[in-house]
Amino acid sequence: MKIYVSVDMEGIAGVLLPEQLKKGERAYEEARKLLTAEVNVVIEALIEAGADDIYVKDAHGTGYNFIASELHQGARYCMGATNVANRFPGLDSSFDGAMLIGYHAMGGTEFAVRDHTMTSLGWQSIHLNGRPIGEIGIDSLIFGLHNVPVLFVTGDNKTCGEASKEIPNVRTYETKEGLGRHAALVKPPKLVYRELKEMIKESIDNRENVLPVTLDGPYELVMKFLSTDQVDQRYFDGRRSKRINGLTAAYSCDDILEVLSLAF
Repeated sequence: MKIYVSVDMEGIAGVLLPEQLKKGERAYEEARKLLTAEVNVVIEALIEAGADDIYVKDAHGTGYNFIASELHQGARYCMGATNVANRFPGLDSSFDGAMLIGYHAMGGTEFAVRDHTMTSLGWQSIHLNGRPIGEIGIDSLIFGLHNVPVLFVTGDNKTCGEASKEIPNVRTYETKEGLGRHAALVKPPKLVYRELKEMIKESIDNRENVLPVTLDGPYELVMKFLSTDQVDQRYFDGRRSKRINGLTAAYSCDDILEVLSLAF
């Protein structure tokens, strides 16, 4: 069984402050340890559930947050920055399923820990074909292009609620309950690790009930920015990319990866 695991950092057990997510901060080194430990638990659980080929993508920021010397030997790790068209290196239709570990809710979600979509600095919200969408929705569509279903999503309670709306029958696990952007009721990591193993086995057993996420084109992605100068700096050709108003831009085409590449 072949599984692709994408790992973000905001939804990892014990992580909720901005200084935990930024290189150079003392708290970041502790967060890296929490991240790596949780990844190792996921790999161990997948192997126990029957996976024999596992790819793991470091999907946070620079893509180099795992502590390489401490990673489990049972997986291959995709690390470093990639563009959105190659967001998941090595992904193809040979994978039996995917998992989104340590994810967060889309930008603007009330009481969610570190809510944003791709960046906290660039834009407030994104709509795809008229619906609000975050990284869970975007990534599930990218996996869906290869007919790969997302079987399991972890993060705070708002993340899990969003995942259940985006991916019918998906299994989810709450690592914390959001009380605000930088506040949460946090489960002890050791408890999370024990419960994660059980939930991963359950998600693998449930895989026949989860279908790949797809969306027919054409596609229009509308972005609402934080300030007008951010929109001023963008190029608009009037056809595939248009400025709607001071804070809003729209990108349109028939290919989902192309529209994502135009916007991001």
